[in-house]
Amino acid sequence: MILRGVAIVIPAQIIKLFVSLALQILIARILLPEGRGLYGVCLAISLALVILSYFGNEFGIRHLLVLKRITSAQALRYLLITASLSWAAAVTLAFFAIKSDVWLPDGVTWPLLFLACSLSFCQLITTQINVYMTLRGQFGSAAILAVAEELFKLILAVVLLVRLRTVEAALLASIIGSSLIAGVSVLFGGFLKKDFKALRLEDFQTIYGYGVRSLWLNLSNLSNAHLGTLVLSGLMSNAQIGIYNLAFGLVARLQVVPDALNRVLVPASVARNSEEERLRIIQVSVAGLTLFCLSAAPLLAAFNKPIFQVMFGTEYIAAGPIAFFLFIGFSCKVIGKPLEAYFLEISGKPAALGAIQLFAMLMVGILTYLGAEWYGLIGAAVGSSLALIVSSAALLALYARSTERRIISLFDFRTLILRMRKP
Repeated sequence: MILRGVAIVIPAQIIKLFVSLALQILIARILLPEGRGLYGVCLAISLALVILSYFGNEFGIRHLLVLKRITSAQALRYLLITASLSWAAAVTLAFFAIKSDVWLPDGVTWPLLFLACSLSFCQLITTQINVYMTLRGQFGSAAILAVAEELFKLILAVVLLVRLRTVEAALLASIIGSSLIAGVSVLFGGFLKKDFKALRLEDFQTIYGYGVRSLWLNLSNLSNAHLGTLVLSGLMSNAQIGIYNLAFGLVARLQVVPDALNRVLVPASVARNSEEERLRIIQVSVAGLTLFCLSAAPLLAAFNKPIFQVMFGTEYIAAGPIAFFLFIGFSCKVIGKPLEAYFLEISGKPAALGAIQLFAMLMVGILTYLGAEWYGLIGAAVGSSLALIVSSAALLALYARSTERRIISLFDFRTLILRMRKP
């Protein structure tokens, strides 16, 4: 069951990654660094507003679903209700930010923030629906829809961007693509079957309570993907931000691999009665991700500049070395993803991650700022990478202390895989 799920989900996520890469190439080449920077800044601001308004409620819903305390139809209703309320709050905050004339980077307007916030919530809903399908064992359907989402975004971006060549067109294409796939997933994913189980107040209390305790994880995700962009927006031009944000965004997408792996491993771990078996699954996941990162690092080190020049053009060649330095830090983050899943969804202890995530967010912000002040874009990349390495080491120490065992030796990997094949 586990190996079958991994065999379906991981290749699909890799295909999705390449289709998403094609979309990013299109956006970068048409908008050029100046427009790409504005695009990245708008997404960064919108994600900050989404996190502040939605907390980590998605983890609370998934926790209830994994424990079978709610059905997938109930999970969808809880998701739509909580996300709609948070979207309204985020859009309102964006409106007042524009009207009150607070500091915002050049070019950021109310229509752009409205579209960016709408895109963030569309992607949140589509991703969570896909997660619910995977948790129910619908690996094939979830994989197909995940790839289809990126394909629709790419097709719509070609139509709109080639004609309009604006940041608004890029955002609108992604909104339509995500919304379309969300609707198809709901219609054909079994979410509309008759379910007479009512929504319960205690479930909302659990979801929001779990969400508040998981807030720091989402703040950490913000720091991993967009905090650097927000920090640099006060120091550099949109063109420079566009170069940095492109490198950061591409490297950050490596997280789709462990996230997809966790969708298979989390329910498999919960189904095991033995704590030893659960921890063994975590070990296998960490070992596999370590091998993945070690195999990709030499390629990026040797060919980072040619890769970016061929894909994005000479305007973005400076993003190559930035991407390499960021990859070093993100490798540690990727390897630690199964440990986050252990605390969040298997052991049900989101608060255990809180201090580490707060520490990581502060470190990314401070070191990125100092690095940018001293050494420009390369300094910002090195600062962000160092912050991710230190926070990942802290997560590893927390896991070792909680389970009283080492995480993995690479020499154990073959033995662990053979054990996993046993029923």
